[in-house]
Amino acid sequence: MKRFIAMFVIALTGLAQGQSRVNINAASTLLGFPSLGYETPVNKHFTFHIDAIGSTFNSYNDMPLRFLIITPEVRYYPSKAHRGFYMGGHVGGSVFKLQKYGYESTTYYQKGINYMMGASIGYVYFISEKIALEAFVGGGSVQSFYKGYDTTTGERYDGAKKFNKSGEWLPYRGGISIILQLK
Repeated sequence: MKRFIAMFVIALTGLAQGQSRVNINAASTLLGFPSLGYETPVNKHFTFHIDAIGSTFNSYNDMPLRFLIITPEVRYYPSKAHRGFYMGGHVGGSVFKLQKYGYESTTYYQKGINYMMGASIGYVYFISEKIALEAFVGGGSVQSFYKGYDTTTGERYDGAKKFNKSGEWLPYRGGISIILQLK
């Protein structure tokens, strides 16, 4: 995970051009889930943003807790790109090995992939010419494909032949990011 984060930062820095910026979600990072992002303008009102968030833990409460989520997003700023209020649409995906909600009192965990489609809203406030703060929330449809395992036996508990499938409408993005304007 640490290697991925380092490579992600290097790649984003190498892509920097124009009024591009990098950000770190301070809220999730302080909780042990680092989130790094990159945003670049497409035109006067639209930007392309991509971020990645992952777990630095291997487990929590003796259950697996590993995931990596990558979310590309197109954002619309009504006033000017990178300034003020924005709305965004995204399609993202993840890989995970963790205990889903609702299984807390069991020895079961899930391992699989998912994709997410949804929307975000946020606000960017510049503190100086190079530094800004961003508050945002988002969510949408999450479609998961996973296999369920019992930690005590290592065997599948779910009885599915291939993958279990689940779909929910959830809030799954949010935080306060610190932004560094690159140029």
